[in-house]
Amino acid sequence: MKCPLATPGRDCFALPVPHTTPITPTAEILRPEIQELLDRKQYRELRAALEQLAPADIADTLEALDSHDAATAFRLLPRDLAGESLAELELDAQEDLIQALGRSATRIVEAMDPDDRAALLDEMPDQIARRLIASFSPETRRETQEILGYPAQSVGRLMTPDYIRVFPDWSVARTLEHIRTHGRDAETIHWVYVVDDDRRLIDDIHIRKFLLADLGSTVAKLMDDRFISLDATDDREEAVRIMGRYDRSALPVVDSLGRLLGIVTHDDVADVAEEEATEDIQKLAGMEALREPYMHAGFAQMLTKRGGWLVLLFLGQMLTIPVLRAFGAQLDAAPVLILFIALIIASGGNTGTQAASLLIRALALHEVSPHDWWQIVRKELLIGLCLGSVLGALGFGSVLFWTATGVAVTDHPLRVGMAVGTAVVGIVLWAVLLGSMFPLLLHRLKLDPATISSPLVATLMDVSGLIIYLAVALLVLRGTVL
Repeated sequence: MKCPLATPGRDCFALPVPHTTPITPTAEILRPEIQELLDRKQYRELRAALEQLAPADIADTLEALDSHDAATAFRLLPRDLAGESLAELELDAQEDLIQALGRSATRIVEAMDPDDRAALLDEMPDQIARRLIASFSPETRRETQEILGYPAQSVGRLMTPDYIRVFPDWSVARTLEHIRTHGRDAETIHWVYVVDDDRRLIDDIHIRKFLLADLGSTVAKLMDDRFISLDATDDREEAVRIMGRYDRSALPVVDSLGRLLGIVTHDDVADVAEEEATEDIQKLAGMEALREPYMHAGFAQMLTKRGGWLVLLFLGQMLTIPVLRAFGAQLDAAPVLILFIALIIASGGNTGTQAASLLIRALALHEVSPHDWWQIVRKELLIGLCLGSVLGALGFGSVLFWTATGVAVTDHPLRVGMAVGTAVVGIVLWAVLLGSMFPLLLHRLKLDPATISSPLVATLMDVSGLIIYLAVALLVLRGTVL
């Protein structure tokens, strides 16, 4: 064809139409629309609007609605999408929704992934959980009870039985056909697991090898007899460590006989890593870990989780009273020492908390073990000596500065400065030693090093640092100020 604006004698070529990628609406954008559709009872349009959202956004939308509207909207979702969305809800929202759904909840819970279904039932009240399990199909009930039979914090609770399993004598063509037939129901098809006639795991093979192999080859020819697996009774933190170390998207789970039970995928491990990190951070702050997000935690739970350790630490701080009483005469003779008590205590508490935090994290990442204690002591003492010298020099200078400005009054500023500086060096050395050894001791006693380590180290440093400071001052200032 000819184009009116084209050069004479030349054809008109169609200009390319710019390609635009549709933007998936978020929960915030559609939430007012969804509420309006609910109010107008326009359920067909409501279903279409919800299907545009990702499961996580549907969960956010449902949590923003009241229980009746949430249940109404949830019933409109397709079965698989409903199961995925239910898994994204917070625990209390899951329980409220299941209560509101009544008997229809069974169909939705069955649609969840096996590991998500087990996690939900494990957190629900026993009576409701038993009623739901009893209403499951025999296959779903067996599958769920098998996962729930493992310890609460074990790998077995994370695994899913939906995976691709083949045999070594199968051809590549048969394997690919098997993946096409059953891959839709599998959690992932990136890894294909090879088992023997007794279901013992003998290898795992990436899907890439099958896609690039000759169709007539057998699975055995693609095997290298090397694989990494988890035991179903392993702590779930082991799954986090192994998956991170070997950069895997999925790991097989076996029993004590090596039989393949299921797989753990990266999304479940990522959730565990986040939960464990949150728990450790909360424990490092001197409190018991919350079971729920901050905004969902009730007043009573917040009070009990935070109050217990605060009371214990408060009682520990009371030991400073007899220490001050024991050195009362010296403090009366040299009141200038009182001005620097807070400075001394802070240097010890901060240094000890640093050391404790570093060792707690190193233990969690398996970078160190209690057997490395001597190397850790040598390293921390050297670091403590350097840090203490810097802080001690600053302490000495602070005494001279405040006496020069008239804030601190003493006839022997150099002696007082020497006492403060020397005490700071000693306190920092003691702090790094206590802060590094205390987590190792807890770990050796099979206790969680994150539990109260840092706050307890800070409290112990307040008491012991005060003793060190006043003892050093007594030695250095004897015959002059004292």
